Amino acid sequence: MAGDHNKMVSLRLDQRASRRHQLLLLLGIYLLVQGAESIQVLEFQKDGAASWWTVAEYQGKLDRNWKMDSLTLCARFQIFFLHSRATFLQLQDLVDDLDCQLKGELWLDRVRPVIAHRWQFQLIKEKLRAFRWYHLCFTYDHLKHLYNTYINGELVYELTYDVGRPVYGNDLRLGQSDELYQSFSGALSQVNIWDNVLTADTIADMAACKTDPQGNYASWEGGWKLSNLTEYDVPLQHFCQKRADSIYFWFPMMAQAPAYYICEALGSHLPLPLTMEQAQFWPKLCAEIWSKDSLACNHHFWASINDINDEGTWVTHYDNALAPTPAWNDGEPNGMFYENCAAIKNDGVDDINCLTNRRCAVCEFTDLQLFSFLGTCEFELRNVYLTAYQEEVGGLIFRGYGEYTIYKEGEEWLWINAVKNKTLARMDINAPFGMPMGRRVWHLETTVCDQVGGVRTLLLTPCPSDSYTCDDATCIPLEQRCDLKYDCLDRSDEVDCELVSKPEDYKKDLPPRLSDGKDTDSLPVTLLINIESAAIYTTEMTMQLSFEIQMTWFDNRLTFRNLKTNDSLNKVPLNGMMELWSPIIGFINTDGHQHTTVDVDTSLYLKRLLPPSGRDGSAPGEVELFSGDENPLTITRMYSTTFVCDFNLVLYPFDEQHCDMHLRMLSASKNYLMLDDVATSAAYYGSELLLEYQLGQLKILYNNKRKYSEMRVRIPLQRRSGYAILNIYIPSLILLVISYVSLFFRPHIFEVRVMTTLTSLLVMATLFAQVSESLPKTSYFKMVDVWLLFCIVMSFLIIIFHVIIDNSLVDITPGMTGSSPLSIPTKVMPLAKEITPSISLFKSHPGLNKNTRYLIAISQSSVFILFVLFSFIYWGYIFG
Repeated sequence: MAGDHNKMVSLRLDQRASRRHQLLLLLGIYLLVQGAESIQVLEFQKDGAASWWTVAEYQGKLDRNWKMDSLTLCARFQIFFLHSRATFLQLQDLVDDLDCQLKGELWLDRVRPVIAHRWQFQLIKEKLRAFRWYHLCFTYDHLKHLYNTYINGELVYELTYDVGRPVYGNDLRLGQSDELYQSFSGALSQVNIWDNVLTADTIADMAACKTDPQGNYASWEGGWKLSNLTEYDVPLQHFCQKRADSIYFWFPMMAQAPAYYICEALGSHLPLPLTMEQAQFWPKLCAEIWSKDSLACNHHFWASINDINDEGTWVTHYDNALAPTPAWNDGEPNGMFYENCAAIKNDGVDDINCLTNRRCAVCEFTDLQLFSFLGTCEFELRNVYLTAYQEEVGGLIFRGYGEYTIYKEGEEWLWINAVKNKTLARMDINAPFGMPMGRRVWHLETTVCDQVGGVRTLLLTPCPSDSYTCDDATCIPLEQRCDLKYDCLDRSDEVDCELVSKPEDYKKDLPPRLSDGKDTDSLPVTLLINIESAAIYTTEMTMQLSFEIQMTWFDNRLTFRNLKTNDSLNKVPLNGMMELWSPIIGFINTDGHQHTTVDVDTSLYLKRLLPPSGRDGSAPGEVELFSGDENPLTITRMYSTTFVCDFNLVLYPFDEQHCDMHLRMLSASKNYLMLDDVATSAAYYGSELLLEYQLGQLKILYNNKRKYSEMRVRIPLQRRSGYAILNIYIPSLILLVISYVSLFFRPHIFEVRVMTTLTSLLVMATLFAQVSESLPKTSYFKMVDVWLLFCIVMSFLIIIFHVIIDNSLVDITPGMTGSSPLSIPTKVMPLAKEITPSISLFKSHPGLNKNTRYLIAISQSSVFILFVLFSFIYWGYIFG
């Protein structure tokens, strides 16, 4: 049955080709009469069936002694059907039995010139299409060892390679190779060979149909012996004419929903006439192509606009964009919210009820529509690409570039291998709208992607390779797939957004290894530590940090799907994250066994570093694959952790400290996992000025001498000594000065001098106790302790001096015999008179003996000298 259908399809194509040939023949005759140049065209295997007997043999002279070091091969071709490859030319030498002296081979995504048995692929970005004329030139320069490939006059590929030997032969043929399924199915013209390299300008003129130079080694006009070929003549300009006529697909009366679906699923839109002439065009064209009885349309067609969502605001149904004003019929639109769709009639566009009306649908194309059939595990584009045809109203057939055909038999859609005459699958009869375009369920009758029979979802799509196909066969940019918002009208773009594919033997307990074969090397894990805030507690000798830690690594066991350039859209969900291996980093200098964790607060992102390595041929959609060996995983989590510090407070409060984040890889030993000492980094984003410290530049120290890879993030701390100066040093210095000044009081007022110094001493002792209480208890002296102790000792020394001075005083008043303490007589003054103190605190008493005056001088100078000497040593030690 499939074979009969294939013959029917071929017959229809032959009929269409015959009509085309008749038109071309008439055009050629007309142009010949007008004096236009005529070019011969040869057609090989029009029915797509491989045959040894479709061949054209060169009748011109071939001199095998004419050896070409450099050369140019040009041809104009059109592909009908593609076997495993298409060999359109082969030059061989039968004497030396050299079969591949020069060959030209075609695929859809690459071409290949074979020169002196040197095989070099030439990749092309824009895929070749069937039934479209292309101009192809290969050049090889033996002096520069340079291959160049031109398609339609543009340089598409360059390659440097030394062929190293000349090209010659005595047999040149078109359309055949050494194997049957490498033969050519299509049309050929202007095949020429030169023994030199043509310039780019010459090739561009040939491609643009400006010139038709003949090859000096083999020329198209040299004559060909034809076997089982069709030939016709066309003017040169025929190859460069753009298609002016449109292609129309017609569908009988249907409801609004399938009408909206059908043209979108075929890669087009329903029409929208903007003028009355455009509105009248469709019924008139329908009457010319199809009889009224067979179409039963009554000349009414669906238009592509509606105002369903907002009454009076007419938008195109496929993108909800504001539509231009159509050619409304007189008095239309007049249906208010009862009539929200539009239909085309002879007299213009009417608004009609969406639910109760049935109209015909017509879709317009400027070229044969290209479809891709995905989910079949086919990697050769010839078995992925299909072209849509219509032979009857409402009918569709999808003929592949290669072996496959999709057509409807009765009420059932079949997917067949037309070459092997075998049915591969049948589409579920309950498919939406009864059409195969879009994501559909098929029932297999053979093995597809290692699946032997059963139900399988496949996709027939008109979307280009850089688009994603919604379930209803409409297209959106591939970047909009799984971007956390709906872009497809059927909301299918946010379904099945799994990013990670794991092999069956994947174990999350085993760390990944390098994939370059170096099993002795450790897998590097990159850490990025971003510290958001820090708090230092000197008394507890701890550091409280709030930080984000990012760990990045490669896992060559994984394959990623449809990664976005925006990494924030490549987030792995929690359930998927819990199934993947991730490194564990321990925080060593903390209380307890703290380490990184994977929980609801953790985020795992995939980073797209390189373009996709290919597509998943088994996926019913455009699934680009990314290797886990080239695109890393990054896991991120915030932590608030207290790290234990080891402060040396000898120079307090003028000290410089550091506190470390001591990190250790716990997932595996350094033989398997290593902290990356090149890419790892740490940064601080909080305020650098803390309560007690100013933070410096972070440093990273690595230690790989132990069993596990370790690192320390060292945070330098510069003590902010302003608090200590204001609250310790200045008050203590003032108290010391007060004590020192008491040495200048009158020596006779012993109680005042002692009480002043003693009070200063007590206050300094209290200050010393408070400072000691606010600092960690250490077994060594801190510089603040030394200062306060010095102040206390100096106050004590001043008291000693006061005692000594007081004991040196004697009574030397006249009339007194012997030494006795000097007493000051009391004077009684009248109350009415102003009382003037008779005693000055700092006035020297003339009655002091020499010894006392000497002791006072000694005490004043010695205290000052001791303070200066101590200060010099003290501050020199601190800042020296």
